[in-house]
Amino acid sequence: MSVPTSGPVLYAEDDDNDVVLLQRAFRKANLPDVKVVHNGQQVVDYLSASERDPVQCPVPSLVLLDINMAFLSGLEVLAWIRQQPVVADLPVVIFTSSSQERDIELAYRLNVTAYVTKPSAANDLVEFARALRAFQESRSGAAFDFSDVSGYRPPPPRAR
Repeated sequence: MSVPTSGPVLYAEDDDNDVVLLQRAFRKANLPDVKVVHNGQQVVDYLSASERDPVQCPVPSLVLLDINMAFLSGLEVLAWIRQQPVVADLPVVIFTSSSQERDIELAYRLNVTAYVTKPSAANDLVEFARALRAFQESRSGAAFDFSDVSGYRPPPPRAR
């Protein structure tokens, strides 16, 4: 399975309020194709089903992970994705409330695309959603710079 340049954003988040807020931001940013799952195991199940049945479970163009989730954490899911030859190249953005350096460092060691802490302002959520849309649109090979995104955490020097 190759990574599509278009397709849904697979959003893993266990807090219903965060889901509602980000879905509203996605709509405002004209990023309507979002599949929400509520824990790390559901991400693994969805991606496994994408390989078997891409019509029912379209291959995502991007995976958006919270870190603190039931069954499997976002970091455990990221490690699993990077070990699966079929989905190893999927872009993954960690979108979490954790700003702990060890989480950021581990995420970048696991080859996360970007690490973003959740902003509290609605406008910042919309800007984040717009950045995700721009990232999807830039997948033609051009590098994408998340550094203007509120809450973006660059890789620590020792992580890469």
